[in-house]
Amino acid sequence: MTSTPQPDAATDRSSRRAAVFLRRAVVEVRGLRSDQGRRRLLAAATALGVVLVARFALGLAALVGSALGYSVTPWPSDFTATPVGQFLGSFVLYPFPFYLVAFVVLLVVCPVDPDLPLPRVLRHGVVAGAAGTVALAVVGIVPGVAASLSGGTWVNLALYLTTIPFAAGVVDTALLLVGVVVAWHGSRAGTPSLDDAAETAPAETAPAATATVETPAVEEAPVSAADRVAHPERDPAPATRPTPPRGTSAADDWSRFAPPAADDGDER
Repeated sequence: MTSTPQPDAATDRSSRRAAVFLRRAVVEVRGLRSDQGRRRLLAAATALGVVLVARFALGLAALVGSALGYSVTPWPSDFTATPVGQFLGSFVLYPFPFYLVAFVVLLVVCPVDPDLPLPRVLRHGVVAGAAGTVALAVVGIVPGVAASLSGGTWVNLALYLTTIPFAAGVVDTALLLVGVVVAWHGSRAGTPSLDDAAETAPAETAPAATATVETPAVEEAPVSAADRVAHPERDPAPATRPTPPRGTSAADDWSRFAPPAADDGDER
């Protein structure tokens, strides 16, 4: 018979996971001061910047189209219904939760590192886009409930929870993937590879051979007989022969084996 898990155990496990996630998030935030943290921050900002530029271009095109056919009388007095209000709503107000959550995920949970392969970087972008889409759905509960109460039907709430965030999330996720690829290529171009580091490393130089300088032996002056009688304790240093030059050996010196000179007949 298998025992069913108790609610207290599940609560403890969930609290431990939340504590581990918060501790990891704190460590990642503190690591932003390092060089790797700065590179991750720049990569996440680059990926989100591509989404912002594309969103701004799309909103500007819609603003121009709405301004061309804009008329004051058929439009309601609400500012969000004007072309400028629609532009701000589509560019800043509504997708802001997506921007914030996707940026945090790319910075802390799924960073864009230059050492990672491109398929894994794309998966990180998909995870960030999915998290941003969920954030849009969660934030859409408030306007969905307000629209449902004013309209007398709960269909608006269903739309704000499903189709509206999904349609916006798919477009923003596609743009985010483009930004992730751009950030990944930029980070790899700014980080030197191992081959480049090996080529730029200074070559080891062999130690230069030290030239040996020969000091010729100096033969001391001979001590006279009078000095020996006056100073018997002085022992004259033995005379040293000059060191033969390099390349000649003692075996080549045959002068000590020469016969004595012959005596002349005049001395007899």
